[in-house]
Formats: sequence, structure tokens, C-alpha cells
Amino acid sequence: MDDELRDLSTPSAVQEYLKDTVFASHTVTALSGGFCNFTFRIHLVTQHQGRSTYILKYAAPYVAASARKMPFTPERQRIEAEALRLVEKLQPGGTIVTAPAVHHFDDVAHVMIIDDCGEDTRTLKQSMIDGLVSPAMAEEIGSALGHFIGRIHSWIKDPSVDLSLFGTHKEGMILSGFVTYGRLISTLTGKDDIPALSDPLIAMSQTDLQVISDLAAVRIQAVNTTTESFTHGDFWPGNIMVSLRTDPEGGISPKLEKLYVLDWELAKTGLRGLDLGQFCAEIHLLRRFHASCEKPASAMLESFLRTYGHDQDVDVALARTALTHVGAHLVAWGPRVKWGGREETRAIVKEGADLLVGGPFATEGWLQSQLIGPLLQSSNK
Repeated sequence: MDDELRDLSTPSAVQEYLKDTVFASHTVTALSGGFCNFTFRIHLVTQHQGRSTYILKYAAPYVAASARKMPFTPERQRIEAEALRLVEKLQPGGTIVTAPAVHHFDDVAHVMIIDDCGEDTRTLKQSMIDGLVSPAMAEEIGSALGHFIGRIHSWIKDPSVDLSLFGTHKEGMILSGFVTYGRLISTLTGKDDIPALSDPLIAMSQTDLQVISDLAAVRIQAVNTTTESFTHGDFWPGNIMVSLRTDPEGGISPKLEKLYVLDWELAKTGLRGLDLGQFCAEIHLLRRFHASCEKPASAMLESFLRTYGHDQDVDVALARTALTHVGAHLVAWGPRVKWGGREETRAIVKEGADLLVGGPFATEGWLQSQLIGPLLQSSNK
């Protein structure tokens, strides 16, 4: 596995790359949903360590979803591999939430081979849309993820954990700042020519646009420089796989078995409020655009935030960061991902813009009245 600069973006290329290794595969299947990397399920000719399938991720020198238009250093693969190894090392045994183990890392070809979570797993987002997550299970998932991301954020306090690599992930910082905050004003002013937001543009005063512009500049600077915490960097329901099991007592409803947190290539030191805000924004979008998700999504939001607020140091500044990031996510991503019709999309972008305007100067009382409220209400700090 030492063929530098080989393009491994296709199943046939991956199969050729693996042919003389213990991971030689008779079938390689491209998986959808990846943003930064090309991802494949490999079906081994001969089982390895008792497994017949693994997941292979290839980091090209560009963002996979950008059609080669957005450069991104393949060194992100090293970031992800190290993050996964830290989760395996530091996560308490027996917990519901984990991450796939790394079985091979090739830092020349920029390939990583990790556990396959299973063909019967689905993303948390899809599981909720498909009606597999009851309000009770949603509460369990929210609490488990609140504990998990809180522990991840707390790594920065442990002097035995070396996080220096993640403080050097400058391209990850730049990308994280651009894809959300770098597109706020161009989205709202029509420069990005998003059909749902045109004819007419969403009504925004110049004063409010300036508030959002100022916030975006401050937040991009913070993303590039802040070292308050270790962060996942892309913490949303599409990067969380859900494994369910049949009730051994014969019940009809499936039970939660495991949650796998994937895609750590944007892991870095930074603002923990961005992890919280991104997750909350996506769960909020689920309940806004899928009526059947309203109860489980609301239960998940509350348990996630209450658990985090109970476990971690929480203050008004963190709540402001998390809530304004909810707003930024709704504006930047709400109209770019197909969620619903024109009017629903415009409404969610307007909601996000209002959070961006009100959030930076919000009082504790106002914050507690917003979707982020349980974060503060449960804090005992």
C-alpha cells in the first residue's frame, strides 16, 4: 500500500489498491452521504479478524462533494485517524456511544480502513425520518450524545491527552468558518442566487445585516484561533449511525443498541458551542420539516441539552455561541439542503436570521426561552 498519488475515488481503483493485502475484496461499494472523503464498503475475499466487511475512506486533495473544486489537504486523514484512536482509548467501556476502530492507516495513499457499523444501521437523521425513533428512545439518544460530546470537549482539561495535532488543523478551521459564516451575507443578500430566497429577497434591514456581518467576522476569527476545547467539528445526525436490536423479550419496538459517531476529519481545537449548535439546528430542522419527528426531536433536543448542561461548565456566553450557531446553520444550510418547499425554506432562513441578530446580545432570560434554553436551565454551575 505504498502507491503515492493514486486516485482512489472509484470502486475499481480501491479494489486494485487492496488486491495484494489482507483486505483484498471481491466487491467494493461506494457509499453515499460523504462530504469531505470518498467512502466505500469493502467485502473481503477472506475474513480478517473475524470480519468480512470494513469501511475504507480515501482523502483526495479536494473535498469529495465539490467535484474537485474545493481543495482540502489529504492530511485531514491523519486528523481523523488520531481522533478515532483517542475515542477508543478514552471513552469509558460499556457506553452506548462510540466511534469505529481504526484497523489500517496509510498516510502515503491517504487511506483509512475502519470498522463497518453494519449494513443494517442508518444515520440518526434517516432513522428519525423513517419513524424508528420513539420519543422515549429519542430522550435516551439525546442524553447519551450529551454525555459523549461533553466528555470529548473535556479532553482539553486532561494534561495526559496530547491534542497538539488538532491545533494545527488550519485548513479544517478555514473550511468550517467558510461553509457557514462565510456564506451568511451572500445567502441573505441574494448573491448566491438561491431560488427559494429570491423574488423577493427576505426582508432584512441594513442594520440587521451589519449585525450578522460583524458576528460572522468575529466567529470566523474565533474558529481560526480559539483553543478552549477539543471539538468534533461536524457533529450532526447525518454523522451518527444508529444500531437497533430486537427486544429479547419479544416486544415489537426495537431497542437502542449502539450509536457510532463518524467523520472526524474536521476535528480541531475550537468552540464547543459550534458542536452544540450544529446538532441542535439539524434536530430542529427535522421537527420543522417532518411533522412525525416533532415529538422525538423535541425530546432529543431537551435531553441532549439538559445532560450537557448538567455535566459541563455552562454560561451565558456558551449559550449565545450555541444559539447563534443554530441561526447560522439555518441560514447557510437550510436553503442548500432539500428540506421542503419555498415558503417553508424562507421561514426557516428568516428564523435563523432572527437568531443571528438577537443572539449576540441576548440576556439569560431570553436565551432560556429559546430552543437552547435547557442548556442553561439544567446548569448547576
